[in-house]
Amino acid sequence: MKSSIIKRTNKKSTKRNFSLLELLVVVGIMALIGGSMIAAYDGLIAQAAKSTATNSIASLQNSIRSYNVTEKALPNNVESLLAATPTAPAHDAALLDSTAVVVGDVEAAGHLGSKLAGKFGVSALTEDQLDALKNAGIDSVRYLDLLGNDETVADLTIAAADGAAATQVGALSEISIPQHAFEAPRPGDGRNRGRGFALDMSDAGFAASASGAEFMVWSSQDPAAPVAKYDNVKVGASPTAVLVGLGIGNASSLVSADDDKSGGVGNVRLDNAPFYGDVAKNEYNHYIMLVDVAQDPAKMICIVDPRGDFLDEEFAESTGQKQ
Repeated sequence: MKSSIIKRTNKKSTKRNFSLLELLVVVGIMALIGGSMIAAYDGLIAQAAKSTATNSIASLQNSIRSYNVTEKALPNNVESLLAATPTAPAHDAALLDSTAVVVGDVEAAGHLGSKLAGKFGVSALTEDQLDALKNAGIDSVRYLDLLGNDETVADLTIAAADGAAATQVGALSEISIPQHAFEAPRPGDGRNRGRGFALDMSDAGFAASASGAEFMVWSSQDPAAPVAKYDNVKVGASPTAVLVGLGIGNASSLVSADDDKSGGVGNVRLDNAPFYGDVAKNEYNHYIMLVDVAQDPAKMICIVDPRGDFLDEEFAESTGQKQ
């Protein structure tokens, strides 16, 4: 009896620990699986954004067409995708905004994604083309204050929402709400949000401002070139169309004001401007209306997303047909 107890006590344990090499292999496998999951998750986010964009483009096109039928005009107070220097801005207490004529240099808004910016060029419209816009109901177009279109902390020329100065507005790349870039600035010091104002094309001073005639035109190439013609045709426009890009933001007349959301028959306005999710956190994310100003009145051709993709293109990407 005694000897059997001793034998069991002295028996060596068969349990063994993991070696360092085995632990490293397990950690490597877990890292590999984790990395694959993260990559797959990132892909799902982009895929979901593209699928949502397909529906948003189609819905927004229908909304604008319905608005055009009921209002006999295209949405007004749209975003030009441009920055300019305002002169003698007048504060409009009713709109809590500034209206102005632009002078000097006009340039593309600095927070446009590179793909979107590459599909447009800054071009001056003719008097007939400007009249086509106004005859379509577009006589108010929003710009960024040029002083807020770079990485320099600056005091803006335009007034803030309550008429006070907007000072020490931060770098455009650090804007806190990109959707508000074309909105009126926040009052006070260091409020890095809106830096926009409205260009009033019905103002008497507008005709004297050559810079005010400049817009973002689809395809920066020679309109007579085959590639430029294809860029028009692929979005459903005539080869000779002159397509102006205008962003649909919350200041647009397509979006209801806070006191104008009663609904009812014939109310085709949106509560909020739709935005695209698959862009960098500080990039422009509103959808863009392409308007042909070679027709009088100007006519909406289609909607493109903040990367410049049109409906069929976005659908092909969402289904994996186009990479």
